Amino acid sequence: MTAILTLPLLPIYLVDSIGAGIMILLASLSLTYARRLQRLEPANFLWTFFFWFTLTLTALAISRSLWHLLRYFFILGGHNEIWQTLRPYSGGVNTLAFGAVAVVTFYYYHTEQVVASGRREAEALRLAHAELAAAHRALGQLNQTLEERVERRTQELRLSETKFRSLFESSKDMILFCDQQGLICDINDSGLDLLGATSREEILGRPFTSFFLNPDKGAQFREEIIAHGHLKEFECQLAGPDETRRYLMLTAAAIRNEAGGFQGCQVIAIDLSHFKKMTDQLIQSEKMTSVGQLAAGVAHEINTPLGIILGYTQLLAEDFEDNPEVHETLAIIEKHTKICRRIVADLLKFSHPSAEQQMRPGDINRCLDEVLAIVEHTLNMDHIFIHRCLSAGIPPVLFDPERLRQVFVNLLTNAHHAIGEEGIVGVWSRYHPATNEVEIIISDTGSGIAPEDMGRIFDPFFTTKGVGKGTGLGLSVSFGIINDHHGRIETHSPPEDPELMAVDMHTAFHIFLPRAADNESGRT
Repeated sequence: MTAILTLPLLPIYLVDSIGAGIMILLASLSLTYARRLQRLEPANFLWTFFFWFTLTLTALAISRSLWHLLRYFFILGGHNEIWQTLRPYSGGVNTLAFGAVAVVTFYYYHTEQVVASGRREAEALRLAHAELAAAHRALGQLNQTLEERVERRTQELRLSETKFRSLFESSKDMILFCDQQGLICDINDSGLDLLGATSREEILGRPFTSFFLNPDKGAQFREEIIAHGHLKEFECQLAGPDETRRYLMLTAAAIRNEAGGFQGCQVIAIDLSHFKKMTDQLIQSEKMTSVGQLAAGVAHEINTPLGIILGYTQLLAEDFEDNPEVHETLAIIEKHTKICRRIVADLLKFSHPSAEQQMRPGDINRCLDEVLAIVEHTLNMDHIFIHRCLSAGIPPVLFDPERLRQVFVNLLTNAHHAIGEEGIVGVWSRYHPATNEVEIIISDTGSGIAPEDMGRIFDPFFTTKGVGKGTGLGLSVSFGIINDHHGRIETHSPPEDPELMAVDMHTAFHIFLPRAADNESGRT
């Protein structure tokens, strides 16, 4: 009876059974995809919700479909009593499944709030990201601007350093830097030349004050630069490794740190050596001019009574030839009167420059040979020998032969007196194309000149010889003659020339005369 009643419902049972299977399949597929999404983004709350939602739907689909299939199986199999026993359980399980779906669905509201909150946070994050991007762009522009500014500043510093280095290296004045202890840490090429050094290694690391000839001056320089921070027009005398003396005027400034502590100094030195020589020569020339004018007047006033004294003395000598005692006394008077006349003659020569027509171009070596031929025998008698170094090919010089011979004789006589016996007199002649000058050097191995006398040797009547051995006019007259020839005379004791030092010369007189012009060289 039951089988007949259920036959007309068989298609419905089939459709319901197929639908239940399809529902299980679709729910399982949905659960699979939801699970994949959750694994891809475990932190995504929405995918988690989908997973639990599909999980409850799948459980509901399985529960409903499974109980439907069991129902058809038991009913169609004639086991209706079994189904009636299981039926309450079927409803309970389905109710639980529907409840689970309801719970998950109800929780969707909270999920929506969480998602909205996440969206707000995402939006805030997006805005923050946008602000960060804007800040990044601004920082990039600032960085680019900063790089440009740094590059521009670097170029300016590089240009400034190049200008400073160019000024430092090309300056004709000595520029040097000292550290806190006063040691030289940098110096330019002009400074090396000025101190007579060939390389920086000879100078760097040495105290600057060690080059001062006067240690007290060096101590004064350091004290003032530390105390006042600057120094201006500080005159001093320095000597380099080659012992060359230089007169310098220093300008210095202290280098201080941020706290004001002394860190070193920078020094600029101007070489006054040539200026000082020219000044000394000018002073000497002015002095000689003044003394010459005085000497001329004195010579003319004294010459007349000296002539009268000498004349009467000679007349009396003739009258008293037979009286040896009186004749000897008159001879002494005559001798000293002639000495006075010679002094007066020197004064007249000293005060009167040579006439222009007496100047003519000539060979300076020939003039030296003529003078040496006269004095060489006298020198050899005292075992004094002449060391000649006369250069060939020296151009003509415009000079007065008689007066220039007088200069050479005076210098050679002074050399003879300085040596006394057994020594060497050196005579050199050179030509300097750079200055267009001819140089004559007369030196000796004598006792030299004391430093305190160097500034007075050309003064009239100054002599270091004993009484009756010199008038003190020889070098003064020589100075005036060289000045009349538009030249100059320099004295070094000891000599600075290596060639003179090699033969142990102690004093050297350097005479510089200008080369005769081409139109003057052709005159006869």
